[in-house]
Amino acid sequence: MQFLSVSRRAIDLNDFKRGAREEDCDTLISETTTVVESGRIVAVYYSGLKDPAIDQIRAALPQVKTVKDIRTSGLVTNSRIFGFAPRNELRKHPCRAASFAAEQPRQHAVIAAGAEVVAKYYEASMPEIASEHRALTEGNVKAEFRLGSSMFTSGIVNRNNPLQYHFDSGNFNNCCSAMLGFKSDIGGGQLCVPELNIRFEIADRSLLLFDGQGLLHGVTPIELQAPNAMRFTVVYYALRQMWNCEHITDELIRQRSKRSEIERAVRLNEQVIRPIHRKLKKGKQNDS
Repeated sequence: MQFLSVSRRAIDLNDFKRGAREEDCDTLISETTTVVESGRIVAVYYSGLKDPAIDQIRAALPQVKTVKDIRTSGLVTNSRIFGFAPRNELRKHPCRAASFAAEQPRQHAVIAAGAEVVAKYYEASMPEIASEHRALTEGNVKAEFRLGSSMFTSGIVNRNNPLQYHFDSGNFNNCCSAMLGFKSDIGGGQLCVPELNIRFEIADRSLLLFDGQGLLHGVTPIELQAPNAMRFTVVYYALRQMWNCEHITDELIRQRSKRSEIERAVRLNEQVIRPIHRKLKKGKQNDS
């Protein structure tokens, strides 16, 4: 493990409303490295991890049915959410497992189990931050909405995504995400963090621990060098909205209650409000 000391530089976010470029960040980290700023660890990068669980994840990823989408921030993605999702009042969804768990249970189980593996690296290399992260999760998120014994609740699989600069909104503040990287026959695809003036190689079987909520980051252009070229990242994180989730049985009771309220509102509209509107409309027609 090597160490790199960095100084945070001021950046104008308006200059980074675009895709990442290698020249945005001078220093490339390709070996296992701990990044330190003012005596505090801000990122840890592991290259070439050898672990049977990570090999299983790599084997499962090509089978994952990713979905092309546009995030609310405008980012175009080809990805798949795993783990748990918070309540969605507009769509009348309770706190729940991601649809990936039901559609591809074997692949989902393999990837979700990786949370416990990356958590061990997190606790070994960033013990203070990991301990605070675990305390927040265990103190605020019900056990049934956590990924195994880890401090993570959810995650995302990205496939060949040259993501523009962004912050990972919605995660716990001042906590790290854990990003596994897998690639074959790929050029580029480095992760650039302009405030720290560094970029990470994101090599095959790599792991990056960093605060994706607090640090702007983006992926440099991806070059596909063969027909079956691939670049996957599997990112584990903890969603702040999961704090609002009740036990699953309570979530379902709450959802049924909400549905009953909506049904009562619909009946009220059909039985009372619409007839009044019809009478008012008929009265206006008679007056004319």
